[in-house]
Amino acid sequence: MSEEMLDMLFRQCCDVVVYKNADLKYVSSNLDMKFPNTLKNSDILGKTVYDILPSDIANIVHTSDMKVIKTLQAVKYRLEIDENSVFEFVSNPVMTDDCLTGIVSIGRDVTFETRIKEQKESFVATLTHDLKTPTLAQIRMIELLLDDAFGKTSLMQKEMLNQILKSCKYMQQMISYVLSTYKFENGKMNLTKEDFNLVELVKECCFELSSLTVDKNLKFITRFNFENLEAQGDRAQLKRVIINMISNAVSYAFNGTEIEIILEDNENELLFYTLNQSPYMSKDAINRIFDKYVSGSTCTKFNKTGTGLGLYLSERIISAHNGKIIAQSFVDNRNKIGFSLPKIQKEAAVVL
Repeated sequence: MSEEMLDMLFRQCCDVVVYKNADLKYVSSNLDMKFPNTLKNSDILGKTVYDILPSDIANIVHTSDMKVIKTLQAVKYRLEIDENSVFEFVSNPVMTDDCLTGIVSIGRDVTFETRIKEQKESFVATLTHDLKTPTLAQIRMIELLLDDAFGKTSLMQKEMLNQILKSCKYMQQMISYVLSTYKFENGKMNLTKEDFNLVELVKECCFELSSLTVDKNLKFITRFNFENLEAQGDRAQLKRVIINMISNAVSYAFNGTEIEIILEDNENELLFYTLNQSPYMSKDAINRIFDKYVSGSTCTKFNKTGTGLGLYLSERIISAHNGKIIAQSFVDNRNKIGFSLPKIQKEAAVVL
């Protein structure tokens, strides 16, 4: 293809397109159209990147081009020309008779997406500070009132304060779910690997959630006959998963029934799951309850108050531990939700 035809083709493209020969000199591009105030076509052709761009930016481009030459594979890189121009480039080798004859680079303007991401990160930081901090303060103040720190409170007052306390703790949990989901999805959640007793952790979670069973006259039944079961992983994150799964079992259980909390020690894996009596879910519904913003036994969005992030986040945490989710529904109105963990952990994933 002639240089004239290349120029005509490049100038019809919405993205930045650059063609350099094997010596990394510009043969054709539409840079002068994308940056008319800083680049002229006469200043580009036959030049190298160091001739037309600042050294810091030129170094990034040159390093990527050399990687293309060395590997003969496509290479992606990002350039922030200035605060108003951010581009993502993909450079590909051009081969003729198995010989490298040049490099074609295509750049997409991602300035808008970059600024939106920055705004989202700023929003999450604000959410954490402006909602989480005062919510914790409210919880502490209510706990002091319940302890009669400022004078004797009546039984009726204590009942009202307990209701307010539950609401504040629920708000704290929702904020935590939103923040943790954001961190997992953006690769900012680091898992801390440690050895711990899974039996002790499950008992701890059951004790903390025992008050949830009162209103529906439910009963926790633990099904394990050992006191120690060594597990490996992030104890705090796995506690979040266990609490979420037990809470889910409580939320949808029929009144006056039992919720079985089961631990099993198999040859290659450890299993935790809850078994409750609650409405039957189709196979399709079971497959979707771990999707984002989906909750409830009928798998509709927000059919109970909440973010719909609990089971979604649980699935992400278990996957990061190289484990598997357990989810089954039986026609006799029993539902099983849980997870398995390998006994010997590989390195836990960080970016999901």
